[in-house]
Amino acid sequence: MKFIEENRSKTGIGLLLLLWTFTFSPQVVSAKGWDSITTSGVLAHNETWSGKVYVTGDIVVPEGITLVIQPGTIITFAPNSSDNDVKITVLDNLEIDKCNLIVRGNLRIEGEKDNKVIIGGLFYDVNKQTTITWGGIIFEGINVNSIIKHSEIRYADVAVVCADSSTPRIINSTIADNDVGIMTFDFSSPRIYGNKIHGNTLWGISSYDFSFPMISHNTVKGSQVGIGCEDSSFPAIYYNRFSDNSVGILIQGGSNPTRVGNIFSNNTKGIEIERSIRINEK
Repeated sequence: MKFIEENRSKTGIGLLLLLWTFTFSPQVVSAKGWDSITTSGVLAHNETWSGKVYVTGDIVVPEGITLVIQPGTIITFAPNSSDNDVKITVLDNLEIDKCNLIVRGNLRIEGEKDNKVIIGGLFYDVNKQTTITWGGIIFEGINVNSIIKHSEIRYADVAVVCADSSTPRIINSTIADNDVGIMTFDFSSPRIYGNKIHGNTLWGISSYDFSFPMISHNTVKGSQVGIGCEDSSFPAIYYNRFSDNSVGILIQGGSNPTRVGNIFSNNTKGIEIERSIRINEK
């Protein structure tokens, strides 16, 4: 009896220590193991995702928090639904009944060349006659440590939105089969380098509203517009390859892009420029 009582006492102390450690120690959670991850709502602390993740509503990475997504992670979304719609600064229609990943802190998608991160799964909506099932990744605010690399992002309304002075790097990734690949707004200045931007229905990349994206060494293929420059935007468009688009580069609305060394093949129009627009070309 004494032995049992002593061990119960030790067990009780051990449980108290475990609870104290869990409550007061900083947590980095993973999709693997017994720790839970945030699949809808606001991250309360840094998280690390791996394995298979199924998202059911808008996720917010708040200022001061970092979400890391490890190589080989597969992220899918509840199709055309969201149990947590969050107001965003641009594109109000993305708020409604679609899952979004809203980044106000930092997002690090750290795929590898032979072990990519996959975001967005195929689901055909018979009622809407579309495979587009989620909203997109939305960067808001200054997030200088954010990066998307060696990833595939598919089946979104807009795969990546950069707004509100955001500065993510999007490199060596495939952004395909979305309505729009990448959109930039509001003094954002993402670096978009070395990507395959293929088969996005409307725009490969569209730049608006005093944004300053650096777009270089990408292949932009199979969209109505490869890169669109509108509303006083100032993209730098260097050494990209454009093919099989209705228009390779569209320049209008007071925008003033800089273009260097781009290659065009098999587009209906290589470049379309609205009259009175000034451009810098070298």
